[in-house]
Amino acid sequence: MQLHPREPSAADPRPVRRLTGAVLSAGRRTLAVATALAAVGIAVAVGAVARQSDAEPARVLAVTPADGTALAATPDQVTLRLSTDADPVLSHVTVRDSAGATVNDGRVRTDGQSGLRQPVRLDRPGDYSVAYHVTFTNGQDDTGVLRFSVGTGVPPRATGEIPDAITDSGEHAHGVDPLGATLLIVDGLVLLGVLVLLMRRRPSGPSHPATAGTPTPAGPTASGPRDRGPSEPPGD
Repeated sequence: MQLHPREPSAADPRPVRRLTGAVLSAGRRTLAVATALAAVGIAVAVGAVARQSDAEPARVLAVTPADGTALAATPDQVTLRLSTDADPVLSHVTVRDSAGATVNDGRVRTDGQSGLRQPVRLDRPGDYSVAYHVTFTNGQDDTGVLRFSVGTGVPPRATGEIPDAITDSGEHAHGVDPLGATLLIVDGLVLLGVLVLLMRRRPSGPSHPATAGTPTPAGPTASGPRDRGPSEPPGD
């Protein structure tokens, strides 16, 4: 009876399947955690928007001198009474004379707990206009215009449209409102969490991976001796 050598078998595919399963499992976990972080970020953003929309709108309650007032004495400031605190750095109050020249004497400042005051220098009698743009600490804002007269004995005349409050772009720039800052922070935290998970969940493959399709000899090597059967005669 003649024996035939066994055919070489293919490499065991189970390690490859285990590695593929580990990669898929890590990917699913990363996706699940990233989705959860994104959901938390969206919930925080929606809550912040809802809180701001439900709050009473911030506004300017009163201005002194009031609109249409005829003053006998020359004021040295214009004051605004507000419903809540304002940011003086982001707010503007511009006072002009009848010729359109600005009569501000310095920058706007806080006045008490919820107020702003704009120092002015009025050199002659006449009509004056006020334009304000107030930015509140909760991110809301309010704008308005008015007129008053000084030393004329009559109310101011409506001589035309009042220009907006002056914004000095060289010295002033609006920052990010609180809601926008909150959303930016949440987005950054979500992105950071996803990146950390991707780095920590990256699977490492075997140091010496087997080459797919390479047969592994199951019997003796070609150069080695082969066992003889009991009926085979000994060789030379």
